[in-house]
Amino acid sequence: MDIFKYFYTGIKSISIGTIKILWYFVYGIYNVITIFPKYFIYGIKTIFGKKDNKKRIHNKKVSFIMMGLSVLVYLICVFYISRWYVQGLKIKYLTDDIISSTEIIEEEEEIEEVPQEEPEPVEEPTPTTEPQESAPVYYPNDYWDYMNVPFMNVNFNELLSKNADTVGWIKVDGTKVNYPVVQTDNNDYYLSHAFNKKSNAGGWVFADYRDDFEEFGKNTIIYGHNMNNKTMFGSIPQMLNKSYLNNSDNYYIKISTPTCNTVWKLFSIYTIEPEVYYLKTNFRTYSFEEFINTLKSRSTYNFGIDVTPDDKILTLSTCDNTGTKRVAVHAKMISIEYK
Repeated sequence: MDIFKYFYTGIKSISIGTIKILWYFVYGIYNVITIFPKYFIYGIKTIFGKKDNKKRIHNKKVSFIMMGLSVLVYLICVFYISRWYVQGLKIKYLTDDIISSTEIIEEEEEIEEVPQEEPEPVEEPTPTTEPQESAPVYYPNDYWDYMNVPFMNVNFNELLSKNADTVGWIKVDGTKVNYPVVQTDNNDYYLSHAFNKKSNAGGWVFADYRDDFEEFGKNTIIYGHNMNNKTMFGSIPQMLNKSYLNNSDNYYIKISTPTCNTVWKLFSIYTIEPEVYYLKTNFRTYSFEEFINTLKSRSTYNFGIDVTPDDKILTLSTCDNTGTKRVAVHAKMISIEYK
């Protein structure tokens, strides 16, 4: 059945791609004519008009130069649009291949099936003694309130064999974000390279080089391009829509790493001018509590979730749909299990 699925997807993509290329071709010609109408008409008049030979030769040169520049601009536009579209398709096919070859276990239905009243009689007595006494690991301050939200567990063997920079896998509920996360020693490389390390303007979803995906610091930061075809972080700006925000089932972000599985819950989302404030990771000389309060005050929506200085938070950063501002998403860790 998978063969027919991929065959159908391929035919559909080729058809859509052909239609889009033809549309961009026609649209490009229209733009060339409308951008340079004055020079286009002037060139035609010069070539066929009756003027003295010296002026006519001079005007012919001007008209041909302007026509040549117009065609050049058009071809450049077609090249970049086609290149961006093709690279977007490459990312889509690469993503499909990665997802199909990666073992991901997630029990989606449990979020709806385990209201807080049911687990309390069975689960509540156990956590009050063992975790505090015997487990020297991090637990969110309200861990037991969210312990029944299902984790996502990913097998990283295949991913690490394809790219040793893989540090985790992220899924943002209610969006199309469902990708492996990579990390290197800078924040530039994966802006222009895909998961397979081939040059691609779409880049990949990558972690800030300062992040620690084994212990998780106070502020774990993940970046991704806002792609027009909604790949990478292209669907993150949709989280600002009322239809998304009014559905509380969307508020969860799941991250799996080779050492643990985590669940995070949204507490802030907003659009802002490009800045580095919300990208802080070091709080030795700056109040983490003040930082959290600032992020919460910026939010365009009140998620009604408490965040304290003892919590660990996650930040997602991408461009807005205009490309001039940034969309920032903040969530706090609510649950963790160690592998």
